[in-house]
Amino acid sequence: MKQFILFLILIQCNFLFSQTLLATFPLELKKSKEYKQIVNAENTATHDVFVFASDKETLTILKYNSALFLTNQFSLPRPDIAYKVVAGYSFDDESNPTLYWSTPDFTKIMAVQYDLNAKTAVAVFNYDLPFFNQTIITQFQENNTFYILSQKHFEQKLILYALKNGKKEEKTLDFSSFNFKNSKNQAITFSKILEVCPIEKIETNQFNPLFKGSQKTKLYVLKNRLLLTFDHSDNETQAFEIDLATIEILEKNIPKTATKNYVSLSNSYYHESKIYQIKVNEEELLFEIKDYKSGETLKSITVSKTETIPFKSSPLWLQLAGDRPKELKNTSKFLDQLVYLEVGITVYKTPKSILITLGGTGDIQFTDVGQDNTNLSFRNVPTTIYFESTFDKKLDQTKQVQEPLAIDFISRFREEHPEVTIPNIIRYKNYYIMGYYDTYAKQYTMRKFIDGFDSSF
Repeated sequence: MKQFILFLILIQCNFLFSQTLLATFPLELKKSKEYKQIVNAENTATHDVFVFASDKETLTILKYNSALFLTNQFSLPRPDIAYKVVAGYSFDDESNPTLYWSTPDFTKIMAVQYDLNAKTAVAVFNYDLPFFNQTIITQFQENNTFYILSQKHFEQKLILYALKNGKKEEKTLDFSSFNFKNSKNQAITFSKILEVCPIEKIETNQFNPLFKGSQKTKLYVLKNRLLLTFDHSDNETQAFEIDLATIEILEKNIPKTATKNYVSLSNSYYHESKIYQIKVNEEELLFEIKDYKSGETLKSITVSKTETIPFKSSPLWLQLAGDRPKELKNTSKFLDQLVYLEVGITVYKTPKSILITLGGTGDIQFTDVGQDNTNLSFRNVPTTIYFESTFDKKLDQTKQVQEPLAIDFISRFREEHPEVTIPNIIRYKNYYIMGYYDTYAKQYTMRKFIDGFDSSF
């Protein structure tokens, strides 16, 4: 108990040290709030940080160098308000930005190139993207190019749109030549899988909540390539690497070890060239780490319902929406609840360790009994069940207490500061930058948040 109280005191004392004020800039965003937007962006070639802040009439561009000193700034009229949001950005070889202003449905995009030296817009390109028989999956930036990924209806294809330097490329990712099977080894189509298990984009350099890790189909944006993983089958993780330059698709299958009870739930998570796989049923939990390229098993742990989970570094938590987490007493109770949810796993590297969160998310049905003990009503309550584990970089388990993450400090800061509006968070180097509009001071503010406590405290 004394150690826990000391830990809470440290949290209180170190909260102020977890964040640093990086910069402020006088700014007044006017007019309707639905047009107000702030986008923080890193030019990955130069590591300059850009801020694009707009309201219904004006766009303000701020440029900070890699030491986060302001080196350029100007304001100019924003485009037609029909292009409501900044959907993405890219940079040319001179570090001049292009903003992709979009209608809410992405069917019309206006690409505007800005000259930092002339402090003006120098070129405008208009794109019509009808998305006929397509559903937009996500958009992202990679290699200073703006991409939109969509799914072709009733076909075994994804469509990738690449926008940069006034050019638009449309590339088809055809999966019709690949075989897909369900857990019973029955043939299933690519489009049917995505209908039931839509693609979830994973932020590869940030902390991802467990509800993302519990999705069966995941998209990872890696350097010059995409990785698409499928866990619709409990027999294997089926993965596809997509080269963004050549659009070549390479398939890799990573088998899942069988459990004693054939009926199991499973999932996986990719992190730094490794696949983390889990399988659970009411009798046991199986956790494995495998090398992605070779498929070699690096770690395998099986835990029965009568055993204590040896690699957990936190209690077994049950959390209902709006309530504080409740501790589950043993592995059996944990598994009994977990099998009713979508199981998942996430992996996140902190400065000191690798943090693994394992559990499940979904709705659990509760029965309410009336005062006369006859009238019954049912309600579905969003539920999360999980525990955390910490490993070192050699994948050996550690017993150290997991320090709060930057995302925890950011959440608390926002709760305690009502002046924070339109926050935009990016990972920069080994920390996070939250840029936001300060409604009290009428300024743009940029703060740095780190994982864990400041070691200099």
